[in-house]
Amino acid sequence: MECFPLVKGWNVSNEIEQPESSKLAIEYFKETLAKSATLLEDQFGKYRLNEALMNVYSLFWDEFSAWYLEMVKPAYGSPIDAATYEATLGFFDSLLRLLHPFMPFITEELWQSIQERKDGESLMVQSVKELATEYNEAFLAKIDVSKEVIGNIRAIRQQKNLSPREPLALQIVGESPVAGLESVITKMANLTAIENVATPDDTAVSFRVGTSEFAVPMGSLIDKDAEIAKMQEELAYHEKFLKSVEAKLNNPNFVSKAPEKIIAIERKKQSDATEKIAMLKESIQKLSK
Repeated sequence: MECFPLVKGWNVSNEIEQPESSKLAIEYFKETLAKSATLLEDQFGKYRLNEALMNVYSLFWDEFSAWYLEMVKPAYGSPIDAATYEATLGFFDSLLRLLHPFMPFITEELWQSIQERKDGESLMVQSVKELATEYNEAFLAKIDVSKEVIGNIRAIRQQKNLSPREPLALQIVGESPVAGLESVITKMANLTAIENVATPDDTAVSFRVGTSEFAVPMGSLIDKDAEIAKMQEELAYHEKFLKSVEAKLNNPNFVSKAPEKIIAIERKKQSDATEKIAMLKESIQKLSK
């Protein structure tokens, strides 16, 4: 488990204050752990062991390793605050107890290494910690939106060949669906600022998460002419795609014979393509000024 050396390799300091992003990360994983524990109890009760394993696996690798540890990880060469470190070891202990029935040997070894144990003390005879089974679904939904925002910003970096270390800003058009989580997004996406705006910057690359629009101003980081050419090419593709979808939906034979589920999928494609076309046209217009 590659994350173990990372955690044990951190320098811990009692002198530094716990960052806001780490406080939110701890809250996020507590709620996630409670949600998974609720599901796990049901899966074990119904002897769905394979589903239980996948639940714990996803909790460990997707939520703890890929997201939580990235949220709390200190900057290179910097120490981590003691409160966050202790919470992280506590989460590690809970996860190893949940994983132990499926992976007894590696979890035993890691559990012994987390802290000093008494002679003969073994994970094999430890009870699974009583985990909370009530969780804040609204908070977790907001975290999911934040994850999508971070993923989109990282994708923009890739598309524009920008280094992960290149500082960017984020604009939120209208009301923010991630209010209160700015510190996590700022850290995870390497942002200099997050601001609410009525209209995005003319050089911004826009994206949507749900019904909310976000934008990342590019400023001098992009070649305007090259970007316009690229967006025009993308626009032509989406217009052609929309035309093919509308041809299906305007075909009486297709509409009368296709299952409702298939028609709903095609209408969603139509809606998504229309929205994308509108955003591309708006971006091209702004860059062309």
